[in-house]
This record gives sequence, structure tokens and C-alpha cells, in this order.
Amino acid sequence: MINNWQVPRNKRKLYPVVDILSVFTLQTLGDNWRSNLNRQLDFEAELERYGLKRPGQRRDRRAGGARTYESWLYNLGLIYKETNTDTVRTTLAGEALLSGQPPVPIVTNQLMKLQYPSPYSIRNRVNIHYRFQVRPFRFLLRLLADNRVQTLSKEEIGRFVITEGENESPICFEHVVQRIISYRSHGDTVLPSNFEERYQSSTTGMRSREQTISYLEDIANTFINYLEYTQLIGRNSNGSIYILQERINEVDLILNDGTSLRPLDTNRPYGIENFQRGFGLAPGQNRDNRNFGGQTVTDNLYRERRIRSDLLHIAGTRPISNFTASLVREIADSTGYTVRQVEDALDGFRPDTFGQFEASYLNMAISGTELATEFEFATRGVFEQLGFQAEHVGSHALHPDIFVESPQNYSGIIDTKAYRSYTINNDHRNRMINNYIPTYQNQNGNLEFFMYIADGFGSNIASQVQNIADRTHVNGSVITARNVIRLLQRYQVNPISHESLRNMFSSNTVITMTDIDSL
Repeated sequence: MINNWQVPRNKRKLYPVVDILSVFTLQTLGDNWRSNLNRQLDFEAELERYGLKRPGQRRDRRAGGARTYESWLYNLGLIYKETNTDTVRTTLAGEALLSGQPPVPIVTNQLMKLQYPSPYSIRNRVNIHYRFQVRPFRFLLRLLADNRVQTLSKEEIGRFVITEGENESPICFEHVVQRIISYRSHGDTVLPSNFEERYQSSTTGMRSREQTISYLEDIANTFINYLEYTQLIGRNSNGSIYILQERINEVDLILNDGTSLRPLDTNRPYGIENFQRGFGLAPGQNRDNRNFGGQTVTDNLYRERRIRSDLLHIAGTRPISNFTASLVREIADSTGYTVRQVEDALDGFRPDTFGQFEASYLNMAISGTELATEFEFATRGVFEQLGFQAEHVGSHALHPDIFVESPQNYSGIIDTKAYRSYTINNDHRNRMINNYIPTYQNQNGNLEFFMYIADGFGSNIASQVQNIADRTHVNGSVITARNVIRLLQRYQVNPISHESLRNMFSSNTVITMTDIDSL
């Protein structure tokens, strides 16, 4: 029995949720998935093809890896199992994701409803202790909204929140608050002497205190990653989290929406299925009345799902403003279907491709090395949408990531940094001054700006940009990934002149939302 909060950790971030759900449903259409080993192995192969799982020889030929992804989706309330047939189906929230609706509001809604006990928490291989009667992500937000707490570290979450946050009563909440306050003053001396005995592994048994703390902090970090996907929180430079100023009102509405834990009745014949289908309602929905009796999975249905799945995957890698002939050909080449079949499958399918891209791009910006290359290519796509000719040049030594040219006869170079708080260190500054700018200035003669894009920047970033401009006589700027999305959104509503873009990109400062709105 697990004596703390727990979520599956095969995927510790939520950015690939649409892709994984898409691939999963393609392997489970109308079938009993759990007893079909070949389908589970095929699922793993598809994950590798999409780049969602590292390729290589599988250590578990019994498809244990595939089943962890099923648990991941099940825990999020995106799938459920029919009681009578054991067929795995998508919930309405899962269907909303597959239809191309913006993923962040849907997943946020799921996280705010996620609770213990649940069909996931009582599974034999999970078995979270019955003392937990709590919605964990709401509990975290409630702590962050408390003026005495305001921020939370993985150390605090691991030691006290996921272990002692048993329920949503005022008494329990106050107890956890006081434990955090005490820890901030006295450190690990406030831990009980039998701490490691209380939170030992259900599979490996007793661990040392250091191992126990590391295990709990790892779980805490996964909870932080999940919550970060909602875009309700930010991270400080020390890794602690806080509620974003512009999202405080939204968090307040969530915490005061009048909802409570839903009862889980395992004694009723359809208790688990009904709970999971209710948990999996999309925003604005009250009931799942679907009946799948007699439904036949045809080749046309599979082809439609396969093609639409591929489109959603592409939409997560680059911005798509409309369905072009080249996009249709790309999907045809990827799936093996004809252009006509792709066109037919996409007829009437109008997903929110901007919402798909926004969710993916913001996660790329905080991914470190994991998605750094994807971040570069996605940024190239943004500048193409802004009307530039853009080339990815980052694979060449001593080159920036992207080179862009405007129809107005000027060019720029861009370096993307998948950091939460980027500062231009000496090495990066010297590359820009001694390599990047001279190379492209000599090559083209019309270099007008350099730019850095990251999730966030250090407090002295403006002076660092000015220093490079003073040394090279080429002006520059920095912009957050979130403001890149705002700029693209603004451009799609009302195109911005390239003269205005040049002036903004060469402002030698941080480009703000106010700057974008003033264009």
C-alpha cells in the first residue's frame, strides 16, 4: 500500500497528452486492449515512431511499458473500461482532446477533479492508502493561495504535502501549513524519527532516509510538472512554484466553485465505470449518455482517426493557420493514405490548431535539453507565419539556431534557450559577438537584429543585450515564449508591418505584452 500521493511517472510532464491519447485510441478502437499483447506492443512501437518513447529493444516483452501509459491516461480520466465488455474507451474529455479542442483547459479541468480515492488509486498495483480523501492539485493551489505559504518547493511538497495532506478539512490544511512553516525555520529536524518507515516502497521495502526523501521529492516534482501544464503557476529561479499574478482570480474561482469529492462506490455493478465516465466529463458537460452497443469499427473510421491524429501531432510542432496542399501531402506521406483520402478525413474537421501549438510551445520553452531542438524548429515555424523566410541553422557549428529574412530587405538571427530564467553567460555572449553576428553580417550585409527567446529571463538581461549591441553595432532584443505566442496571435488577427517588427526586434530591451499590444 502506498502511503502518500502518487501519479504514474512514466511520463512526468503532460505536454504529449494529445499524441499519446491519439496513438492509444488507434490501438484500442472497439477492442479489449488489456488482454491483447500484440496491440500493446504495437502501441509501444507507435509511441517510438512519434518520438514519445525512446526507441530500442524492449526490456519487458509482456508490454508492461504499454500498460503504464494506459494507467497514465486512466489516472487523468481520459479513458475508462466498459464493465460488461472490458473494452477501453475514451471519456468525453478524451474525445474533446481528440477533436482538437484546446488541451490546456481540458487537462486543467481534469487535474482539478482528480481525487483519492479513485478507480486509479484503488488498482491492485497502485493501492494508495484509504486515509487519503483529497483532490491533490486543488490542495496544492490552496496552499499557494495562502499568504503564509505563497510558494512551495519540491522539498516541502515531498516531505509534508503528499504525505500529510490527507483530506480537505480546515484542520488538515492548517496542520500542513504549520508543518511547512516549521520546516522553513528548522529544516529536517522536524521530521519524525520513523519517517522512512512510514513511507517505504510498496515494491522494494525499507529504504534509508535519504532514499525516502529522494523518492518523495521525485513524486513532488512530477506533481509540479503536472500543475505547470495548467499555466496557473510559475517557477522561481530556485525551483519553487507560485501562482502567476494574472491567474490569481482564476485560481480563486477554482478553489471556490462549490464542488467536493465524488463518492466512489465499488460495490455497485457499474460503480467504477460510472465514476470514471463522470470524472471524464469535459468542461461544461454534465452527463455521459453515450451507448456503444452494436458499434462497428470500419476501415473508414480507423483511417479518419489516423489522419486526424497525425494532424494534431503536426499542430503541436508548428503553427498551422490553414490547411494547405503541402500539409495534406505531408500527412499523406506520413500515413500512407492518398491525398484524396486525407482530404476526405479532414473535411469538416476544424481543430483549434493554435491552442495545440500554444500548449506545446510553452512546454518546449521549459524543457531544457529534452525538447530544445523541437523548440528551435517550432520557432522557425512562428517566424514563417510572421511572414519571414526562416531557416534552421543550429545544426552547424558556431551558428545561431535560426536565420530569418524579411521581404523588406533585412535579416535577423535568433537563439532559442529552453530555460526558465535565462541570462547571457560569457560563453553565449562571446559566441554572439565573435561568431554569430559577424558571420551573418558579412554574409548578407543587412543584419538588423539578434534575438534570444526563452521561458523567462534574469533581471539584468536588458543590460546584457545592450552590451552585445554596443560591441557589435547590431541591435537586439529578448522575448519570452509566452509573448512569442501573443505576437503570433496578434499577427493572425491583424498583420503587423515588417517595419514595425524590425523596430521592436531591434529595441535592445525585453519585448513586453504592452509592446505587442501597441503595434
